[in-house]
Amino acid sequence: MNLTCFEQLGLSELILLKATGQKTVYTAISPEHGKVILKIVKPDQNIQRIKREIDIIKECQGFNTSTIYGNSVIHCNGEELFYIIESFIDGETLRDFIERHQKVDYIEVCKFLNVMLNALSILEKRKLVHRDIKPDNIMRTPDGRYFLIDFGIARDLTKESLTDSKSHFGPHTAGYAPIEQINNEKTKIDSRTDLYAIGVIAYEMLTGMNPFLEGCQNIVHVIRKVEQGDYATLPKNDTFDEINDFIHSCMNKFINRRPTTALEAYDWFKDIYIIATRD
Repeated sequence: MNLTCFEQLGLSELILLKATGQKTVYTAISPEHGKVILKIVKPDQNIQRIKREIDIIKECQGFNTSTIYGNSVIHCNGEELFYIIESFIDGETLRDFIERHQKVDYIEVCKFLNVMLNALSILEKRKLVHRDIKPDNIMRTPDGRYFLIDFGIARDLTKESLTDSKSHFGPHTAGYAPIEQINNEKTKIDSRTDLYAIGVIAYEMLTGMNPFLEGCQNIVHVIRKVEQGDYATLPKNDTFDEINDFIHSCMNKFINRRPTTALEAYDWFKDIYIIATRD
């Protein structure tokens, strides 16, 4: 791709960060915002879904998410490309953090849960469900702050769904999505779906492994484990047993046995968090 097209936007020093089937991502320098992220969407992608992602991010700006600086269409080498410019979050993905540390201590997991549960309670208030919370979509800064990114398949419960209701499987990431999301049971999907993913990530931080992906040879096996709630419970820990109970509750295979709302989960957790992080 000839990146000189983007010079007219004032961007310079474009460096490829990653390329997927849907979009290509670069870091760049903006005269107004400094280091930024430039996302270029492939021409054959669902622009309606991309625009909904942008609307959701804009609605959520200000609480541990990225900031959208601009988005539009640019004509480049005969192609019409949709692009997004958003804030650069200096840090590493939670995936990289977990792989580097193997296992994370309870205090760090509590800090993670505190931030993410607050974020989920705000999303819930706005009738939004992320639907793709996983270590790859969470950034951790060097000073220990967490940011939720990539709202590409987020659902606005006040708007018509963009996913075909006839699809046997709903959009999801294996190992982090609960069974109602995998089975495309749209009427069941709400903040409890995201709570499930948060519980799985907390489990993975503590143990260094995803409880549903570990030992699986194929996606069918993963789905079966999720459906059956087949995973080893966290080891007993006298100091942090309440944290374990909270994580197990979020990971319950039955949606009606998880905390009723993200706000309820956050309120429940805050008392545990205060005790766990006190000197």
